[in-house]
Amino acid sequence: MSVKKAVYLIGLVALLSCDVPEKEQGIQLNYDYSNSRSAARDDITRHNIIVNPNVADTDLDTNMSATVTVPVDIAMTVDYKNYALQYPDIYYEYGSSNPFTVTYNSPDSLSITILTSVNSNYPVDEIIDEEPIIDNTTIDNETIDNVTVTDNVTGYTDNKTWNDNFTYNVISTQGQKTAWIDFWDNLSISDNWTYISVGNIDNVSFLCDNTTVVSQIITQLQNDNMTNWTTPCDNVSWVTGGCGQGIELKATGLSDTGDCRCNNPGDNVTTVRPAIRNTNWGGVGDSCRAPTQSLEVILKK
Repeated sequence: MSVKKAVYLIGLVALLSCDVPEKEQGIQLNYDYSNSRSAARDDITRHNIIVNPNVADTDLDTNMSATVTVPVDIAMTVDYKNYALQYPDIYYEYGSSNPFTVTYNSPDSLSITILTSVNSNYPVDEIIDEEPIIDNTTIDNETIDNVTVTDNVTGYTDNKTWNDNFTYNVISTQGQKTAWIDFWDNLSISDNWTYISVGNIDNVSFLCDNTTVVSQIITQLQNDNMTNWTTPCDNVSWVTGGCGQGIELKATGLSDTGDCRCNNPGDNVTTVRPAIRNTNWGGVGDSCRAPTQSLEVILKK
């Protein structure tokens, strides 16, 4: 099955208020395709967005829009999934935005780009290749022109992926620790990796597409640097440092950039530390005795 990835544009409109630490946001998603990718693409009946951390979980209306109230000065992300008529309980396409923050000084309109993928487990026999088209997006009578569409399939020529399954209250194994270390040791800085992402499998929490930052992260993990190290990328702090018997990797929208931390469910942070050799192997949000989940790190170039 050929899987095509596209970029969807979401516009967030902030109605400014200086009296309370929240803003009412209008969220609109517009997109179109020149050809049908599959029968499922024609039968999409539900478009769902989740604004994290724990801000809103809502479906878009027939105009592909919704209104939610969001906090100010808090890093947030938007997760998108859509559902087709034939399998209403299985999402067809999905994607997550980079972290963003709304402040009192934010402009009236903010735009967010989401790279989307087709769920590889969706029961579709065939997907037809075509170039995605995104029309000019109108947000509260304001138009964003000259939208650049990037095809994520052709944007990178190679990738390396680490992932593993972790169980609540079960110690990470020596094999998981070894696989984590080997993944980083087998990379080469000279390969010029340009992209890194962390999160659950098929659900990216954070990504960075800065070659310099990605090379620095690889170097820290290859050198087993137990000293707390951090660098920013697109308003996200990428952190490495020692925890237990090995090195951890963390991406966070929080102000705390220390290593070996226990975060809470809903915190805007993803931690990966299988080398710790105890039950605090990391997770999305909660990072100590976290719920059962699969964690993933992807590098691209």
